Amino acid sequence: MSAPGSGPFPASRPAYVLLGLMTLLSFGGPFLIAAILWGGQRSEWPPDRPIEWIGVGSILVLFLVCFIACLTAPLWLPKTARGRRPGPPPSNSRDR
Repeated sequence: MSAPGSGPFPASRPAYVLLGLMTLLSFGGPFLIAAILWGGQRSEWPPDRPIEWIGVGSILVLFLVCFIACLTAPLWLPKTARGRRPGPPPSNSRDR
């Protein structure tokens, strides 16, 4: 059994934060949209208040931003987070 983070691609903190945000939006987003739409004179589609449109739109835009960030993570993550471990290079046993 290997130690955590010792796999071929150790994950970085931004990757975990992005994963957490995406999880919250995926599971909590529909409930938040339902709570937003519950207000107003009608509780059905389409929303009757501008704040409902703004709320639903902002949740969907935030989800799309996180989704695109997940897809493009290898492009913007630091080089050390994509396969190379930070720190000193491994020492050669012949140098001793």
